[in-house]
Amino acid sequence: MLPSLSVTRLLPATLALTLALPAFAQKEEVFGDGKPPNYREETMDRRLLRSKFYKAISTPEVILENQGCVQLYSGLFLALSEVAPFLHKRDDNFLLDPILVNALNTQLSTPNFSATAFLVAMVRRVMIDKRMPDEWLTLATALQKKTKIIDLAKLKLINEQVSPIDSSLFTLPLLKHRYIVETKAATSAVTTDVEAGFRDTYLDRDVSWAGATLLEIGVNQPRGKKKKRYRDAEAEELVAILSWMPPDPRRDRVDLTATEPVVIPPVTIFVRLQSKQFADIEKFFRGQRVLVKGRFWEMTRNMLEYEVRDGLVFNDIDWTQGVLIGRPEDVATCPMAINELTGLAPKQVGGFGH
Repeated sequence: MLPSLSVTRLLPATLALTLALPAFAQKEEVFGDGKPPNYREETMDRRLLRSKFYKAISTPEVILENQGCVQLYSGLFLALSEVAPFLHKRDDNFLLDPILVNALNTQLSTPNFSATAFLVAMVRRVMIDKRMPDEWLTLATALQKKTKIIDLAKLKLINEQVSPIDSSLFTLPLLKHRYIVETKAATSAVTTDVEAGFRDTYLDRDVSWAGATLLEIGVNQPRGKKKKRYRDAEAEELVAILSWMPPDPRRDRVDLTATEPVVIPPVTIFVRLQSKQFADIEKFFRGQRVLVKGRFWEMTRNMLEYEVRDGLVFNDIDWTQGVLIGRPEDVATCPMAINELTGLAPKQVGGFGH
């Protein structure tokens, strides 16, 4: 995900679209106070249930026959699928790539309809019910046949059950940075075991890590002449091997001395996979960009090898090239693209209209 220091509040007492945490953040900022948020149905949630937007989901044929509605619902389900693996226990915020946030605001929103507000309401509905409704998955599946932009595997993940991670802010770059700061850069004044303290804080955590490259995936075979066993995985256990390249710390600097580049070794992530995968891993290929969701279990002292257990792998799209999910003029033709969450017209008469 692209880094950002800002948090955009969309609606009172709802989720917010948050992007990423600065690498210098303290561990309390990463994981919060340890108390998961308690989602309760509020006025905005009840308005969603009464809205034309929500009621139309149970009649997919009405949506599928209108091109503007196809764009609107496909775009929102695309955004929801990208949010799904990063739903977390830290607070009531959620993570979405800023490229997609911009697409919702510029391509799917009109003066009479805020796509981001409805996405917030959809995420809240999922968290309140602790799963995505079956009708949503049925509609998303039908829309995917037309648009080919929705990651159904990620939607199936939350359709079965919401399994939040510890924090969507706990990323691979942040883990690498915190290890350097808390262990390698610790001064002699620190009298505690910094390695043990770091492991207690950051290991045995539920994570979702994006931006990795798939090296291999398959069933682990016993040791033999030509067959090598992957780390501590059991025989016949499904295993994925991923690679992640840490960012160059000098990428934002201007090198006037023409010094030789520093070799940054990649991190290898060994993933012991669940037998049931939501994505069709038989269609995955070496070199594919993937996302892993699971339990961060172990790491080597040099931080070059990580182990994740109970893993799920998904396709991970690089959104930096941009995305086209709809056009406002088409969305405006959808009868369901009206503001029914706040009950306010786009322009108010009198002084408040300025």
